[in-house]
Amino acid sequence: MSRIKQEMFDDLNGKPFDPRVAHRLLPYLRSNLVRLGFSLILVFVSAGIALYTPRLLGKIVDKALLPRDMSLLYELTLVYFGLEVLRLISVFVQSYQLQRIGQMVMQSIRKDLFARIMRMPIPFFDQNPSGKLVTRVTNDTMNLSELFSSGFVMLLSDIILIVGVIGAMLALHFKLGLLVVSVFPLMVFAMFYFSGKLRVAFRSSREVLAKLNGFFAEQMSGMPVVQLMEREKFERENYERFSLDYREKQFKGVYLYSLFHPTITILGGISVAIAMWFGPAYVGQNEIALGTFVTFLAYAQVLYQPVRNITDRYNIFLAAMSSAERIFSLMDMAEEPGLRESESMSRRESLGTLRFLDVNFTYPVSEEPQRLPALQNFSFELKEGETVALVGHTGAGKTTITSLLFRFYDPTSGAIELNGVNLKNYSKKELRERIGFVQQEVFLFSGSLRENLSLLRRGVSDEEILTACEKTGFSRILAKLPQGLDTILEERGSNFSLGERQILAFTRVYLQRPDLLVLDEATSSVDRESEILLQKATQELMKNRSCLVIAHRLETVRHADKILVLERGQLRESGSHEDLLKRGGIYAHFVDLQGSSGNLSETTH
Repeated sequence: MSRIKQEMFDDLNGKPFDPRVAHRLLPYLRSNLVRLGFSLILVFVSAGIALYTPRLLGKIVDKALLPRDMSLLYELTLVYFGLEVLRLISVFVQSYQLQRIGQMVMQSIRKDLFARIMRMPIPFFDQNPSGKLVTRVTNDTMNLSELFSSGFVMLLSDIILIVGVIGAMLALHFKLGLLVVSVFPLMVFAMFYFSGKLRVAFRSSREVLAKLNGFFAEQMSGMPVVQLMEREKFERENYERFSLDYREKQFKGVYLYSLFHPTITILGGISVAIAMWFGPAYVGQNEIALGTFVTFLAYAQVLYQPVRNITDRYNIFLAAMSSAERIFSLMDMAEEPGLRESESMSRRESLGTLRFLDVNFTYPVSEEPQRLPALQNFSFELKEGETVALVGHTGAGKTTITSLLFRFYDPTSGAIELNGVNLKNYSKKELRERIGFVQQEVFLFSGSLRENLSLLRRGVSDEEILTACEKTGFSRILAKLPQGLDTILEERGSNFSLGERQILAFTRVYLQRPDLLVLDEATSSVDRESEILLQKATQELMKNRSCLVIAHRLETVRHADKILVLERGQLRESGSHEDLLKRGGIYAHFVDLQGSSGNLSETTH
């Protein structure tokens, strides 16, 4: 698999508008085309009313106020009031519809993005911080929601207003219109100048926010360790540093934004002042009527508002395009390969012999060229029905072997064969269904106990679950629970003890009925009752199965058909418990150091 570059998730500095990205957004709009079309019609309605009301004000002055025609004044006032009500209704409806479109598009993209992330290979998660992924699923999809709810449609409305106001003023009186519009180029310059500065400022703040999210997620997942090591003050200071950095970046954006709005307001005031300075002269020369002058004043006030809005819409548009590009770049990444039907295994077919043939592997995380391999020229054979134990110091390569077996990673060189066929030729889904894995660190999901027990085999009956609980000894724990299988597990199963969680994991794998069992033995201290239950569960699981055991206790090692002693990714010794003791090598040294109740993987190197 090719290396996955974290840089792909950084803000992309490409074209402000990429037609290919916009084209990929269209499928998410298909179910909302009628609603979008209706909103566009309402945009034209509200813009048309906004452009007509200054004309109506001028007409009220010329046709009703000056001639003192009160009946016409009341009539035109009612028309003005009716148009304003109609405009407010159209703005409300279009805003509501666009917000609905934005939320529906965001939900669809977020669903697809999460589904895609769930199918990504393990190296992807090794190389991309959780904070950045959280930002993609939350902030970037929110940017796209804003694009549809208050972005391009409202941008269109502002453009219509600007073009309409300028055109109307030039049509009413070209000279006065030209004088009033002379300020417009300065508004455009200010708009693009501040837009560029704001884009840089908010891009910087988003980068810091991703780091802040990642740090927070890391601290929450490691809170027991933080408190155990009394690092609360240290981590709080680290968080404050990230938070202050984010605040400063936000302050810069807020400062520019606060500067931009008064700038546009001042320029808008200048355009009104120009109209007020030159307008009366044209009225006195009878070139324009007083009502037309009032219309000019109203248009001059209308002009600066869409210019101010258009900068906000433009920044929303750019942020959304950048977010869409990042989202689709993630979606285009290579996911875990699908099923390969040509090498599909029958459930009745035996898994046969597992072979590692001269396997080398280096984790694709670091850019350092001198990074040491996790496995070097590693070979071994696990025949059907055998138990092979892996022994070695922490970092010797034991967990790497299980990761390669489940194809979380593929070997850098060499091959892994199952029943004489390269592991790469098997479906990952089917392979993982046939191999059970009891991890040292048990992960439980929030939900019912029944859901957690049947996680590896959907549709299993309660009767089968209860039978499995009897076999593994979990029934003694289940009997103490008033709600039985309906008991709700809290986050990560925190309302169960460590020993109970471990026995639950054994029961879950027992229900899976795997052909090959990979067992990472628990090393944590548990009470005597839990230890007895764990031994029972272990024996029941290993019965009549091929077993690969990451051994931490001598009890399991003694009964293994073969013991593999690893050191720094290399196989140093291989043989039975008695054979290795007679050799007096690394394994015998482990036994001498730790004794019969020792932990084999935590010896001093």
